Amino acid sequence: MATTEHRVLPLRLEVAPPTVPLQGAFVYRTDRPYELALDFRGGGTHLARWVFSRDLLIDGETVATGEGDIQVWPVRAGTEPRVFLAFGNGGRSCVVSARAKDVRALCRRMTELVPRGQERRHYDLDAQLSALLAH
Repeated sequence: MATTEHRVLPLRLEVAPPTVPLQGAFVYRTDRPYELALDFRGGGTHLARWVFSRDLLIDGETVATGEGDIQVWPVRAGTEPRVFLAFGNGGRSCVVSARAKDVRALCRRMTELVPRGQERRHYDLDAQLSALLAH
């Protein structure tokens, strides 16, 4: 049976001052161990959903990582360390940030549920590809 970790974190939309507060609902499922979903909410409205590699967030907690549509990096300046996430889809892009301690707790929980390198125990990629190619 799959386990789901659901965390709502306060985020900031990083635009020219002032920043804009958002909520980010992070959803991690053990039956989909390679991915992490993030729903953006602001003003009581669902704004967008991005699904990306959980490893981007885990690695981006400590070093800059990612290419293309999603990039993640830590910022330790100021009184509150943060993790920045940049999302782009061609002509549009945004950068949000979360408190580093919140991201660290989420990453720790994801790796408790499915340790790195153990994803295949929870998701049979070969079986999924075979089923997809059979159609």
